[in-house]
Amino acid sequence: MALTPPAPIRILLAEDDAALAKLYASYATGRGHAVSHARDGVETLAAALSQLPDVIVLDVAMPALDGRDVLLRLKADPRTAGIPVLVVSALGGDQHMRDLLVELGASDVMEKPVDLQIAFNKAERLVNG
Repeated sequence: MALTPPAPIRILLAEDDAALAKLYASYATGRGHAVSHARDGVETLAAALSQLPDVIVLDVAMPALDGRDVLLRLKADPRTAGIPVLVVSALGGDQHMRDLLVELGASDVMEKPVDLQIAFNKAERLVNG
């Protein structure tokens, strides 16, 4: 029995490192997903409101607005509160930080460098169950 590919999802990628963002986007589009990119926290909030993506892949250490603040604001706004957020961060290995991010509303937290297959499998599961 052949595995059916996952249904395409709309991913908002919040990542200030251009090379990483390109890598993630290339991988996700290769899996059939639509990807938009925000380079900082302010852009992330604006894009989340205008696009209402299926899932947000969020970095923590970003300019203009930290990922923790972005997460807090996303979850406080009824229009974006239901969007699952997968945090991918260099800080993801810190248990205190992981706990805080989950408390703020992150659906899951992964540590950079991340295995793209595992990360996007998680993103797909967050959307498709």
